[in-house]
Amino acid sequence: MKAIDLLLLGISVTAAFEGLDHIAKHWGVWWKSKQIPVRGKHLDYFTAHDVIYIGFSKANTAPFTYFYLSFAAHRCPWKLTDVSATNTLIALIALFIAFDFVYTLLHWALHVPRIYGYIHKHHHHQKAPSRAAVDAINVHPIEYILGEYNHLLALWFCHSFVVPVHGITSVVFLGIGGMLAALNHTRHDIVISFMGVTIYDSKGHDVHHRIPQSNYGQYTMFWDKVFGTFRDYNPNDRVNPEAQLDPKTGKSIEATKKEFSQRLIRPEEQWPTYKKETTQFHNGFKVVKLKE
Repeated sequence: MKAIDLLLLGISVTAAFEGLDHIAKHWGVWWKSKQIPVRGKHLDYFTAHDVIYIGFSKANTAPFTYFYLSFAAHRCPWKLTDVSATNTLIALIALFIAFDFVYTLLHWALHVPRIYGYIHKHHHHQKAPSRAAVDAINVHPIEYILGEYNHLLALWFCHSFVVPVHGITSVVFLGIGGMLAALNHTRHDIVISFMGVTIYDSKGHDVHHRIPQSNYGQYTMFWDKVFGTFRDYNPNDRVNPEAQLDPKTGKSIEATKKEFSQRLIRPEEQWPTYKKETTQFHNGFKVVKLKE
């Protein structure tokens, strides 16, 4: 690819990321979904590490997409005449199952005490995700690389050993995966079921952020149920009213109140600037007038 092609790809991927993030954030409003009450501590303010890690993840999304699409372009069929139920619907299911198998094990490994503090602990500073894709990619660079390229591993494995994958299916897999990961890091209560079987539930990942030794899967809790690490969402868990998010600031009510009280304590920041005008009376006294 030429330099201009890489530049256009980078711009397109960045625009797609921002669009996906916007949709995930407003999903609950558009579809009038229920909101998951905040039970863990919300990360109200980003640190320097947060900004750096988010920036790294955004910068490396385009290169990953290039490698992923390059593999799909050379290995997968793209002709519409080649589309079948096997290389689309069945392949899509296989991709998600394969991805989450590796991701569940990887995620569990990142929680091993001797490893946890070096890589994955950063992501768990946020115990009540709310910023959609931004909270989703607020991870250590090593974790981001391993997690993203797991999509490429799943595509290679399924296409080579399980079922042929159509090129369109590979793109759909990446798009749906990005949206589900973003929704996992919102307060929207999203449940996708088929014939009474829950396929996806955003509350599962919310439980993981509060209770880390459970629900290691990303898109589905299938492998957690197999491995015995699944923990169901309990709507009766205690809710702290002060921990809920202010819809205007996006921060906890506690933090919003604190900010407001600090502004009241320091009202001089909002005072107008005055100029002094001094008038001398004949008896020697001075009267100072203030003019804005």
